[in-house]
Amino acid sequence: MTRALYIASLLAIIALTAAAQPEASWLERSHDFGVFLEQDGKVNCQMRVINTGNEPLLIVKAQASCGCTGLSYPEGAILPGDTATVSITYNPSGRPGQFSKQALIFTNTVPKRTVLEITGNVIPTDATLDKQYPLQAGSLRISQRDIPIGELVRGKNSTQYLSAYNASTDTLLVSATGGNQHLKPAVVPDTVPPARVTALTVHYLSGNAPLWGLNVDTITLSCKPLRSPSTATAGSCDIHVMAQVIESFEGLTDQQRASAPIVSVDCGDRLDYGTITTGDVAVRTFTITNKGKDKLAIRRLWAPEGEGISIKADKQEIKRGKTATITVTVDTSMQHDSILNVPVTLMTNDPDSPRVTIRLVGIINQQ
Repeated sequence: MTRALYIASLLAIIALTAAAQPEASWLERSHDFGVFLEQDGKVNCQMRVINTGNEPLLIVKAQASCGCTGLSYPEGAILPGDTATVSITYNPSGRPGQFSKQALIFTNTVPKRTVLEITGNVIPTDATLDKQYPLQAGSLRISQRDIPIGELVRGKNSTQYLSAYNASTDTLLVSATGGNQHLKPAVVPDTVPPARVTALTVHYLSGNAPLWGLNVDTITLSCKPLRSPSTATAGSCDIHVMAQVIESFEGLTDQQRASAPIVSVDCGDRLDYGTITTGDVAVRTFTITNKGKDKLAIRRLWAPEGEGISIKADKQEIKRGKTATITVTVDTSMQHDSILNVPVTLMTNDPDSPRVTIRLVGIINQQ
């Protein structure tokens, strides 16, 4: 064999070897289960793959996007020209509404990864609805009554949401009212087909919040049928948004901290009313002193609602070495126990003690 013939034969062998490989040709890459009942249990589909290559095809592994999706596939070789199936099972238990799940199939081909997708819409049982969407506004079921924002440094923003479900057989129009300069609600999507989920999104702008400390706002979530007449019913539900707006002192320099205001309360951590009689309106005072250098600003005086307590200061800013008088009034007719034990909160710009809690204590003589 001449050298040229040897090289040509070698190149032909290499070319044949390179061309010898499996190839996965999927007949289905997605499956829509449509609308089905949660109470009917698991649903299953098969997606077929043909080995259109000239070497055995192997499914090396398969991964589901969540634990609700099960996979089974042939572990042996799929010979050229043969067809195999990947079985995908979805468990709808406790998962109402529309879903989209993926399965990753890895084979000994190039490329090695194939994405399969299943979709559907689960009509929940009454038990699931009551558990996941306990509130009701007409035909709209809502996941929760409160949206807690948590602590938020003034000037920072936060976005939170809750979900709602159309439990009717007709399309609903859903809207949210009650927004203001610091609270921006939106419903997306606002047109909700039967057995579909929507979201109430709340964008909170703490720089515009009216109060330091706890802010509580109310948003009304409402729905009505898109068309009339309809088997769906209109309704509304109040949603409470709660945020704790605080002040950040992390950016203070050492010099600013040395000059910062210092709050001092003359009554310590409690204000004693002694013995008072039911029906009386009792008034006590305490003073706060600024023992720092810069002005002490009273950000907020807070007392729990429904306890018959009001609290006010005779000034909002206190210069170095000066004092302010805080007047606390207790309407004992609003107290239901014989012992007075209620906390009030003083918020200031003292970086070391921005919040001071003072407990109102005493004995209420119920005649």
